[in-house]
Amino acid sequence: MAQKFNIDQNLIFKAGIAIGVYFLVIKPITEKLGIKDTAVEKKEEKKAAENLETQETKINIWQGVDAAKRAAGAKTSLLILTYSSAVAKAKGIYNSISMFNDNEERIYSIFRDLSAQTQVASIVDQYRLLFRSDLLNALRSALSTSELNEVTNIISQKPIGVTKVKI
Repeated sequence: MAQKFNIDQNLIFKAGIAIGVYFLVIKPITEKLGIKDTAVEKKEEKKAAENLETQETKINIWQGVDAAKRAAGAKTSLLILTYSSAVAKAKGIYNSISMFNDNEERIYSIFRDLSAQTQVASIVDQYRLLFRSDLLNALRSALSTSELNEVTNIISQKPIGVTKVKI
C-alpha cells in the first residue's frame, strides 16, 4: 500500500527564501569582506599553486644556497664555493659597483671564473650577509640591460652544478 507524503508548502517556501538570502545577500557580503574566496580567486590560487610546484623543481641561483638545495632535492649534491672564495667574489662585485663608474669587466670576470651556476648561490648568500642587500637587485641597479644580459649569458653557459648522489 502506497503512503502519501504530505509536503509542507510552508517549509519549501522557507527553504527557498533561505537559499535566496544566502546567494543574494550572505555570499556577496562574505566575498567582498574577503571572508570567502570568489571563483576568480580560487582559480588564481590554483594556478599559483601549480606554478609553485613547477618552480620548485627549478633551481633559482639568485635565492641562495639553501633554496638551491631545496629545489635540487635530497639525493643531490651542489657544487658551491668555499666560504672565503664566496666572500672574496661578493666583495669584488660590491667594489666594482660605483655611483659614477662601474667596472663591468671585473664583474664579468668574477662570473666567468665560476665553474658552475650553483656557485652564484654562494656569492648571493655572502653578498646578502656582508652588505645587507640582494645581489641581483644590486646588479640590476648598477648595470644596463645589455650588461646584465651579458652576466646572465656568462652564467647560463656554465653547467648547472647539480649531481645525483649514488646510494
